Amino acid sequence: MDKKKETRADLRRKVMELTAQLASSYHFASVTLHKAGDSLTASGALLQLHALGGRELICPVVIRDGLSADTIAALQRDIARSYTSATELKPKKGAQA
Repeated sequence: MDKKKETRADLRRKVMELTAQLASSYHFASVTLHKAGDSLTASGALLQLHALGGRELICPVVIRDGLSADTIAALQRDIARSYTSATELKPKKGAQA
């Protein structure tokens, strides 16, 4: 059976997923997450969650007036945990190429 040809949308999703897993992405998400909080009074944050591979976990929903401080703190902890996991494997010191 022939493998389904990847579309541009598939490739864009893959690039986004790979970029999102870079250590630097965790940093930039962490330092900008506050923008999803109180600064959105009388507005809202659009929340979409997808698993790697593109499967939708929840349908898009607007969190009115932005995310709560508790939610931002919980997301900060999850970002830190993910960063730690992404950077825990280090090269062996003194290893020859």
